[in-house]
Amino acid sequence: MSSQRLRAPSVDRMMLFEVAGTTYALPISEVLEVVEQRGTCCVPTLPKDRGCVMNWHGEALPVVAPHLLLGGAPIVERDEEGLQSFLVVSDRPDAGAQLGLPVDGVCGLVDGEVGRALGDDVVVEQRPLDGRLVNLINPQRLVARAEEVIAGASPSGAVSNERRSQ
Repeated sequence: MSSQRLRAPSVDRMMLFEVAGTTYALPISEVLEVVEQRGTCCVPTLPKDRGCVMNWHGEALPVVAPHLLLGGAPIVERDEEGLQSFLVVSDRPDAGAQLGLPVDGVCGLVDGEVGRALGDDVVVEQRPLDGRLVNLINPQRLVARAEEVIAGASPSGAVSNERRSQ
């Protein structure tokens, strides 16, 4: 009899979370932390409706409005005293924090394969998971889109996506 080990099939873990009533999933390997904190700080060259920064362990971490990354309607800003949940996201498991994503809440973890797609959308697939329709997010595209939003809003002459499409 062989002493070869049996391996379980490779299954990714994904974190489910909600933004404006829609459920999304990110690979857990790219979510560095879930943070609840009060307030963010404005960036002088960036309109607050586009983004800001949050204090993450003493570092300024960019935060971009979720509707600019994921689509949908803008989220009503919470009062200054209320706690806001953020996912601290990276675009790959071995990279540091690159983005704070404001979320309405974390729903849990599920097993499943990470979505794969050929297009450029941040949401790469919709799939029923854990009894709900979930939008699977590609973390590399999410971080790249956040960088585009920030660059498009800066006064350095970068062309915003809205102006490019006209």
